[in-house]
Amino acid sequence: MKKKPKKNILNIFYQRVDKLRNHKGPEGSIFRNMAKLATGVGMAKLIALLAMPLITRIYLPDHMGVLSVFTSLVVILVPLGTLRYSMALPLPKSDGVATNLAVLSFWLLILVTVLLFTVLWLFGQFIFDLLSMELMMPYWWLLPIAVFGTGLYELLMNWAVREKAFSHLAKTKVWQVIAGSAVKIGFGLLGIKPLGLLIGEIFKQAGGVIPLIINFSNKFIIYLKHVSSSRISFLFKRFGDFPKYRLPSQFLLVFSQKFPLLFFAWQFDADTTGQLGLAFLVIALPISLLGQTSGQAFYGEIAKIGRKNPVQIYNVTKNITKKLIWIGVFPSAALLFFGPQLFKIVFGDIWGEAGTFASILAIYLLFQFIYTPIANGIFNVFEKQSIVLSLNTSRMLIILAIFSAAFVYDLLPETTLLLYSLTLSLYYVVAIIIVYGLIKKNKKHQLN
Repeated sequence: MKKKPKKNILNIFYQRVDKLRNHKGPEGSIFRNMAKLATGVGMAKLIALLAMPLITRIYLPDHMGVLSVFTSLVVILVPLGTLRYSMALPLPKSDGVATNLAVLSFWLLILVTVLLFTVLWLFGQFIFDLLSMELMMPYWWLLPIAVFGTGLYELLMNWAVREKAFSHLAKTKVWQVIAGSAVKIGFGLLGIKPLGLLIGEIFKQAGGVIPLIINFSNKFIIYLKHVSSSRISFLFKRFGDFPKYRLPSQFLLVFSQKFPLLFFAWQFDADTTGQLGLAFLVIALPISLLGQTSGQAFYGEIAKIGRKNPVQIYNVTKNITKKLIWIGVFPSAALLFFGPQLFKIVFGDIWGEAGTFASILAIYLLFQFIYTPIANGIFNVFEKQSIVLSLNTSRMLIILAIFSAAFVYDLLPETTLLLYSLTLSLYYVVAIIIVYGLIKKNKKHQLN
């Protein structure tokens, strides 16, 4: 009599993944696109992970502190680049209309970049002194370059989502990380610190621009004949909810995400900020590896389904959410229980504090992992940017309250992060409930 094969957690996980991959229908399509993106992004993250132990042994925590502040400022400023019009690129049915929207986004990006350069050139010293970020002053000129490059990549990335060109998008992810890691290591070995980290980060965020331009240039040229000032003016008004709601919403979101690093840079030393920066970098791995890729695939699929089919969108969302729970529980648990030990082994003994920070932050990781992929797609398709704004405003107010309390009561870094992590967990649970409430509301209207 043959023994039944043992059922362990990994076997069950692989069976579920294989079942979804072969599923016919929208969720199967989403997962296949997720797989394409995840393959490229997975390779990119693996390369970044392999390079990171070398980078953390070349650069010191205070160098990482400068990088953390730089990346925080870039991420906060990038949403201003296209006023979020680039986020609407997957929505138009006509490629001609989408091309007009892309041109609008591009010219807005140039305008904002020139404005940012002028402001920093004239008032950079005053701004950085005011924010207690004097270490950033020698590198102010890199900020406009990083904002333009990252904004342009975001524009092209949304066009790739529209085209469902996930294979091309995956390749750019790999190229960017290879280029960024090589620059960081090369400059570091030459003693160019921390400038090498900053230039490498620009390559990491915007290095995929040229391959995407080459890939889509022929199609852009064909549809440029449809571009006109009247069409651009119409689209500026038609998708006005994106700068009206999505822009302040995205600004509040990224500002609230980066606020802990900015607070630590202001309240503590560069070394502690660098430790937290590495912790956030590792925490972001599962989100960027599967959360963002599944979100892009999910958005591309439900945009094709359309908001007039909420029942189908609800079924797809429910199935994807279940799979995200299964996938997200593993990295969350690993960081939660073994964070300090893993960081010392992988990154070196001097990064033990970063492991402690990561272990605390892992408390909310699973909830963020579930929310991030489904939220943007749902709110964009149903054009409920006002809800996004309300959610992100609430998040920002909550975070300001947390860090205000930390400042008033002079809390330790670990205590501050624990309060932050527990509160965010509750926030994401409420936000997920709101997402499903929106779908069910539209589903009810369709059935009636």
